[in-house]
Amino acid sequence: MASQRFNPQDFLVGLIKFVCGVAIALLVISLAGAATARYFLTQLSSLPERPVYENDAKPKPAADAPKADTAPQPKAEQPAAETEANIASETPDPQGLYQVKITYGSGLLIRSGPGNEYGTIGGIDYDETVDVLEESGERWFKIRFDGVEGWIKGKGNTQRL
Repeated sequence: MASQRFNPQDFLVGLIKFVCGVAIALLVISLAGAATARYFLTQLSSLPERPVYENDAKPKPAADAPKADTAPQPKAEQPAAETEANIASETPDPQGLYQVKITYGSGLLIRSGPGNEYGTIGGIDYDETVDVLEESGERWFKIRFDGVEGWIKGKGNTQRL
């Protein structure tokens, strides 16, 4: 009959076991949630690969084709123009053709050639002024900035001064 009697010591032991079990369960659940959140944040913090679209690879050949098609007659006269260009390139013009101010909000990348397929060699911040040395087609400008010469996508991203 002693087992049916209320024993405060057994009650406290049972209560302590119950509270410890709930605390351990909550700890395990919160750690699992933290680990899951860390996993997803790590996955989202790395940038995905840049997508390649059909029209990305075509601008360079398309830009070269109109030049050849638009001026078939002056090709005979180009050697003289090329020698003038070579003389001009031997004596670099410190000013360039003209100056432009970068108007694109996040700045522009300087590339090693006139196209997206060329590597990046630097960058220019918003509101900087650069010297334009040459133009390739309607979009690409060869520029000089802080002693670095390279190409930027100038059309729509710059303002002529």
